[in-house]
Amino acid sequence: MDNLQNITEATEIIGGADGPTAIFLAGRLGELSMGIMIATIVIGLLFCFLGHKLIKVLSALLGLCIGFGAGFAISSITGMEGMTRVIIIFGCAVVLAALLFFLYRAGIFLMTFSITVSVVFAVVGAGEKTYVMAAFGAAVVLGIVTVIFAEPAAVVITSLSGGMSAGTGIASLTGLTDNPFVGLGIAGALAAVGMIVQFILYSKKKGRKEKGTAKRTKKKDVMESEVEKARMLLDDDEDTDD
Repeated sequence: MDNLQNITEATEIIGGADGPTAIFLAGRLGELSMGIMIATIVIGLLFCFLGHKLIKVLSALLGLCIGFGAGFAISSITGMEGMTRVIIIFGCAVVLAALLFFLYRAGIFLMTFSITVSVVFAVVGAGEKTYVMAAFGAAVVLGIVTVIFAEPAAVVITSLSGGMSAGTGIASLTGLTDNPFVGLGIAGALAAVGMIVQFILYSKKKGRKEKGTAKRTKKKDVMESEVEKARMLLDDDEDTDD
């Protein structure tokens, strides 16, 4: 609400200013919104094509947001003010960000849960209790599945969310917002390509990991074989002495 009030006040200031001042202020706001839009597109593309490599960063950012909200709620409920409230808010944010960075599977679960609930509510609404229960149930099930298959799930989640963010941003930046299907089409195309690219990178990473495991296993087998040969030679020497 505070941000909305600030935007409204800024609009009123622009409207009440003289011609040159209004043009200057409007230009500044336009540059700011364009900069935010470009940043959103760039970040969306990074997540779309390299999301599984940035999943720990995404989990940490999610923990940061949740921590800010939790710290704000705790400080509000307990009536804390001033520097104590700031310390509580930032402390919760930093702790949860660090926790989800290392426990990134929990971050994947929370991301899947929030995305699933948001999509279900956007499609069928949140007015019916049955829809709410179905949304939370589906979110929990999908969240558990993504925790079990963490890396492939990270590819799917980041490519879809990144493609949607970048696609809608590109449509807005290029003025193609009259037809909503244009933005969705761009988002879908980016998500599909990003998913293919990420799965290729993931398969290469998995192949290198399996190759390294096979090499270590082979080395271990060779060492065990050499030890066995040495033991047999010692046994032969003992038999000869006898």
